[in-house]
Amino acid sequence: MYKQISTFILVAIAPLSILVISPSSIAQTQKINCSKAITTPELKFCSQQSYQAADRKLNQLYQQVTSTLNSEPKQLLIIGQQSWIKFRDNNCNFEVYNSRGGTGYEIFRNGCLERLTKQRTKDLRDYMSSR
Repeated sequence: MYKQISTFILVAIAPLSILVISPSSIAQTQKINCSKAITTPELKFCSQQSYQAADRKLNQLYQQVTSTLNSEPKQLLIIGQQSWIKFRDNNCNFEVYNSRGGTGYEIFRNGCLERLTKQRTKDLRDYMSSR
């Protein structure tokens, strides 16, 4: 009886596993050309990749800036960066609030995160060039 119930449960939930496929797992099974992305999973994957690339650039520049600073200015930048991250996340949550639950939510949020991250990178680059 236990074996029959277990088999029934596995057969019943197996089709649901298809619904759990993430955009990154799709990318692993096929090469996604982000310049031609049209499906929601492709757009989600590409928006995530684009934001992560912007975030990597910001982190590299941030490390470069902090390495040029001594104690007090460095501590002020660290505190400022932590505050900026909270601002960025909260601001993007606010901007895309009305999209919650929709298929485009992650795409819109990643776009916001990317935009603000690129702006912060520009701000730090401007700081470095003014020194």
